[in-house]
Amino acid sequence: MSLRFGRPEEAGLDPERLDQARLALVAGSERDAFPGAVALVARRSVIAVAWAIGLRQVEPAKAMTMDAVFDLASLTKAMCTAPVVLRLAAEGVLPLETRVAARLPWTEGSFVGERSLQDLLTHQGGLPPSADIGWAQAAPERHRQLLQAIGEAPRDGVVYSDLGYYLLGLAAEAATGESLDGLFQRIVREPLGLHGTRFWPVGDDVLLVPSEEREGVTLRGIVHDGKARLMGTPTGHAGLFAPALDVAIYAQALLDGGLGRLGRMLPQSSVELMLTPHTATVDPRSLGLFYWGGRDDPACRLDLWGHTGFTGTSFALSPKEELLMVLLTNRVHPVRRPETELRQARQRFHEAVLASLCD
Repeated sequence: MSLRFGRPEEAGLDPERLDQARLALVAGSERDAFPGAVALVARRSVIAVAWAIGLRQVEPAKAMTMDAVFDLASLTKAMCTAPVVLRLAAEGVLPLETRVAARLPWTEGSFVGERSLQDLLTHQGGLPPSADIGWAQAAPERHRQLLQAIGEAPRDGVVYSDLGYYLLGLAAEAATGESLDGLFQRIVREPLGLHGTRFWPVGDDVLLVPSEEREGVTLRGIVHDGKARLMGTPTGHAGLFAPALDVAIYAQALLDGGLGRLGRMLPQSSVELMLTPHTATVDPRSLGLFYWGGRDDPACRLDLWGHTGFTGTSFALSPKEELLMVLLTNRVHPVRRPETELRQARQRFHEAVLASLCD
């Protein structure tokens, strides 16, 4: 079903309790957890509330707007790479049990070459979170340095890794001969109608939310993630830009079993893989998402699936309640702030929304 705007009561949400979610974000902005935020809550395909809070830009001061376009950071993993790989797997083009080396021969002889694509999707590939290498180098030299940096011994258990999703993006390109950008457009953007979402944001600069200042220049429409920025091409771990409504449309497609307003993104069975635990951990990983659990507050666990991004972005959803929540902030503008304050505001935002459920 397509999202539509309506009243909280239509979505089965109590408006007074729901307003506590807005106040939690206002308080977060006042504590300088972030200069500004855009939040959206929908249930049963009804957008109950949509708020623009605080500042989009600090100096000169510019108010946040609902159509502001954010650097999504690691939401790229959940909104691009995971659905692309799962769609190719469903089509038999790139089975999830495929060895990494089968598509990326330069990993042969390394432990990562023996890992499966599913291992990488669930962050069980044994890879470190990142690698300090010459990302701006040409691909062969970059990959040689990468293999040297990850070493011979894999990490145990679940280790969140940008590198795994970088490799997944390369594997998808190798399997199809298409660019990751082209795959995203064909598999995700077009069937869902995400007209404001792209790797290279275009249009009126007034819509772009700036991020961190680097070497005297404020990044605006330039990916914040250093690895992705140095490579200069779409990567599997970061790089998408989007407004909050597009993130909500994507989350709603997951609630609708992979069906978008203009076509089908994923079969139902693939969506179930994204909403099912695949790791034996306290807060499990699925194929592309994580179970929210006690991510923001270990003392208060939330029954949600979702993802976060380093720049201050997130979405969360509850299939049981037919509920989705999008929270995009600019916590790294003009300088990065500790994530602790954002976590507190986000936790209170989620708790208030869940407390507003009327049935």
